[in-house]
Amino acid sequence: MTMSGESHGRGDTVSPETYYELRRFYLDQLDARDRGLTQEWLAVFDDDATITTKVLGGDAPVPRSEFEPAVWKLDASFHAKGVQRRHCVQGFTFTPRGGLVVSRFYGLFLVVDAERGACLQSAAMISDVLRRHGTTWRVVSREIERDDLGRLDTAAHSVPLG
Repeated sequence: MTMSGESHGRGDTVSPETYYELRRFYLDQLDARDRGLTQEWLAVFDDDATITTKVLGGDAPVPRSEFEPAVWKLDASFHAKGVQRRHCVQGFTFTPRGGLVVSRFYGLFLVVDAERGACLQSAAMISDVLRRHGTTWRVVSREIERDDLGRLDTAAHSVPLG
């Protein structure tokens, strides 16, 4: 029984040790992304991994051979504009599925620049399929269920503080 009174059957969640290991995996991965360490971030994806996201063209999975160059291009454009990213994530769940782990979490993606400060770029539910790879994990597939906040002109909707 959980503190909320829900009953969880054996095998529908990972051990506490694996839970914290996976949390560390994501914190390290998102820290690399926020610091602009593109290669380090990409290294967690399997060679035949896929990503499904509106940013890369819709509802069809995009293979690594196509999303990797798009990620490099996006990161270069952020760097050229002096824009920094910040990922704020919460609500992790990890569910074992036949030797793999399905993870889900909610993320807010902020952009920070000298002109506007920190602005919300988008929010999304992220679902990954992970596999154990030696002492760490690899992403087999990622689905980003993103809303349309990234299309808003956040500067026009800013509220001055003070």
